[in-house]
Amino acid sequence: MSLFGRRVPVPAIAAAALLMLLAAMLPALSSTPAREITLVARGMAFYLADDPATPNPEIVVRAGERIRVVLRNDARGMAHDFAVPAASAVLRPIQWSESDDVVFDAPDAPGAYAYECRPHRLMMRGTLRVR
Repeated sequence: MSLFGRRVPVPAIAAAALLMLLAAMLPALSSTPAREITLVARGMAFYLADDPATPNPEIVVRAGERIRVVLRNDARGMAHDFAVPAASAVLRPIQWSESDDVVFDAPDAPGAYAYECRPHRLMMRGTLRVR
């Protein structure tokens, strides 16, 4: 094969293409997977999917940890969203029987940070505890 007027072996071109592909995929291959937390909006409270008895639970995460919050809306007739203002994490409002997710990094500084449903923040709010 000829490249810029020089004869280049096909295996060398294939090796160069493979290296470029691996270099392009490196960020995706090396990123830390997000820890998934599923919240259910029911009535005027959030519940963890595996704990339907505790309203607006404290969620404990590590500083800087990548988090994927999946919100499922089980509240018929109400739209709910999810936001962690300190982490600039915002999920669009979802209707009954819908679900959506938001991925964000927990704040780097340990402490207590609010999470909330913005339209119902007086009742639907909890604490994201960063350790």
